[in-house]
Amino acid sequence: MKKEHQIILDLIASYLEQKPDQRFGQALFNLNVNEFQETIDPRNPNYNIRDIHGDNDLEIIERIKNRLNLMNS
Repeated sequence: MKKEHQIILDLIASYLEQKPDQRFGQALFNLNVNEFQETIDPRNPNYNIRDIHGDNDLEIIERIKNRLNLMNS
């Protein structure tokens, strides 16, 4: 396992310890691991999940940390 993988898992684990009522999929979405595709026209929102296959681990770590900072502020 890469160091970045462990960081991601630790961030998710810490979040779920604080919110044990959430399902794992909810945690991934709430931490911005998974995201909706960008909506171009606000009158026609896009509720499809964006493919994160090309996202590197550091981008995912940064998204999680940014989301946690928003939640804690």
